[in-house]
Amino acid sequence: MQENWLELSAAFDEKQDFVLAVITETHGATYRKAGTMMLVSRDKECTGLLSGGCLEADIALHAESVFENKVPAMLHYDLTTDADLLWGLGLGCEGKIDILLQPLLAESGHCDFANMLSSVCEGKTGRYWLPIPASATDTVNPSIVVTGTFQHEIASLIPPTVESHAPVNELANGLASWLSIPITPPISLAVIGAGPDAVPVVDLALNMGWRVNLFDHRDNALNRSEFSREVNTVKMRAEQAVAECFDTIDAAVVMTHNLAFDQAYLSVLLSTSIDYIGLLGPMARRDKMLTALEQAYEPLSERIFGPVGLDIGGRSPQAIALSIAAQIQQKFARRYEEYRAVLVSAESD
Repeated sequence: MQENWLELSAAFDEKQDFVLAVITETHGATYRKAGTMMLVSRDKECTGLLSGGCLEADIALHAESVFENKVPAMLHYDLTTDADLLWGLGLGCEGKIDILLQPLLAESGHCDFANMLSSVCEGKTGRYWLPIPASATDTVNPSIVVTGTFQHEIASLIPPTVESHAPVNELANGLASWLSIPITPPISLAVIGAGPDAVPVVDLALNMGWRVNLFDHRDNALNRSEFSREVNTVKMRAEQAVAECFDTIDAAVVMTHNLAFDQAYLSVLLSTSIDYIGLLGPMARRDKMLTALEQAYEPLSERIFGPVGLDIGGRSPQAIALSIAAQIQQKFARRYEEYRAVLVSAESD
């Protein structure tokens, strides 16, 4: 799934033209899979990766003609032979990659890309439908955004007839295939407690492209210079916390280092729909808080992670932060693993 939505959103400018490079299909071993997106600006700046860094410069060169001609182009990389050595790309993968270069032009509304970014930044899920031309002479309608819940029957997907941008007869007439890309919003993480050991947790979460919300009742803690990046700080005492404070939160890590504060926050978090609640400290501390709340651990074991983090070894704040980030990534990757980009052709119906 796409994981750098905030990076794409920061790079996108509705006044500028871009080329959207999207993997449409892969065969064999490839670094990224179908549906992965990369933005290319007119000055060849790439936001995102479609490979380990070996294809991006070549893709940016091909994007120049897309900017000039204002029509989509398809790139085909066959990395199963030694031909890449002739290109000087030095590729190490052994697969095949098809990449669509879709012009996102201000004059044509950027193919609804801005709407898609807005939807995902609002926490919506859905699918981004991208028309794939059968040949260079095809003209197809712009991409569209479908917000709402996922469709589970992947094999039966067709462009939705309810959207004026995507009349189904385009697919029926064979003018285009469609790439249906699942849209999953960035993880919204609550780090509760702004102590020094929260710094590497926040840093790793930001580097993962997650939204970070930092809770504490101390101004000096929230205003640490280390938290100067894009962090939403919330000044609040534990006894002031209510479920509504966490309406937009997907995962929470409780690390105030104060038993009473942690217990107060845990009580509120258990009343929410958050299904990842990480608790710093040993199992005995976790069970003590749950007993005080008249709760048992076993029925909550799919939601409560305490001690928090994967057991990867290491006791430094950095190692603990890494174990926490890895566990959260594992949890949410499994949640969305069934949703994949699907190439729907005229023959698919």
